[in-house]
Amino acid sequence: MRKSVVGRIAILVAMLFFLGGVSEVLARKVEDIFAGKVLLLKKRPPSYFKSKGGFVGYLRSNSVKTVHADRENIWKFETMAFFRRPLGDYEVEMVFYDIKSGKSDSQRRFVDSYTQYTQDRNTRILSGKANLTRPSFDANKRYMIVVQSHGRDLAKGFFNTKGVTQASLDQQKRVEHTMKEMEKSMADLQKKVKEQEEAEAKKNAEKDKAASDDLF
Repeated sequence: MRKSVVGRIAILVAMLFFLGGVSEVLARKVEDIFAGKVLLLKKRPPSYFKSKGGFVGYLRSNSVKTVHADRENIWKFETMAFFRRPLGDYEVEMVFYDIKSGKSDSQRRFVDSYTQYTQDRNTRILSGKANLTRPSFDANKRYMIVVQSHGRDLAKGFFNTKGVTQASLDQQKRVEHTMKEMEKSMADLQKKVKEQEEAEAKKNAEKDKAASDDLF
């Protein structure tokens, strides 16, 4: 009987925590839950959700921390930035930093940036799409994406890249170039040998003809 009562209490406590989490999601706006963050998503979110909880659940289940290069060695992903207050502008800068040495302003190394626009200057959510290409970006690196407006950091996100490194691709190109040069040298050598054999055969034929003419 005691075990049954303890079990029921444990279930009730768990339900209270669960309901508390749900009520928090329902009470707070999505912008407040993810304020100051940039999420990287596997795919573009639907344009409509039945509830805030559905939107939050989608974001949490589809956000990624690691991005894999595609067949063209490009890193593609969706972004969704959340601001603590209305943007107050029609454009922002999406800035990427290499944070191998650290995340602070003095440690992070600028990599690349692009301008992203919005039609709603009072928005607190900004979605977009990123295509990261070489040589600015490389595989097996850790980056930080920062949404900036007039030099101010509004939201940040972090991610890792996976794929074949630029050093490996360069090495592969060097090997392929060396193989092509070797094949060309071999073809030239074979051509010269053939030309020498043909010249020798022609010379021998002329000698045989001259010897035959002397006999008659």
